[in-house]
Amino acid sequence: MMGFGSMAGTLSIVWYVGLTILSEDILFDSLAALGLMISFYIGLTGFACAIYYRHELLRSVKNFFFVGLGPAIGAVILFYLLIKNGIELADPANSESGNSWLGIGPPLVIAVAFGILGFVLMGLQWRKVPDFFRRKPSVVPAGFLEGEAPPPGPTGVAE
Repeated sequence: MMGFGSMAGTLSIVWYVGLTILSEDILFDSLAALGLMISFYIGLTGFACAIYYRHELLRSVKNFFFVGLGPAIGAVILFYLLIKNGIELADPANSESGNSWLGIGPPLVIAVAFGILGFVLMGLQWRKVPDFFRRKPSVVPAGFLEGEAPPPGPTGVAE
């Protein structure tokens, strides 16, 4: 049976070869779409960090800046760029290929389609393994944010 890494690598090769055969411009449109998706997911992670650690923010100045304000500002910047680039890439003239898919630029269509696919796959996984989505994550060891505990090792547990 193929592992996730092998499957992801195989799908990446198929995607690259398929797009390159169709047109090199579509490959560049795909890379522009990837930028939109990265802005979304990393921006979402910044907000999630600030929200998840909200009870730790006022324990120290360091926590406030590095666990709350920094990730939140980064998330705001990434979402601003996501919206700005999404508006620009909606115009087919701003895509590498100059083509129009469904009346908008291909990068935006690709990004939205893969975003929807991601939510569908997450929903399927949620139904398959619901306990994963209900667990209380414990990545950071107690006392780490206060500087009292060593950083987590490769397994996520303080060594």
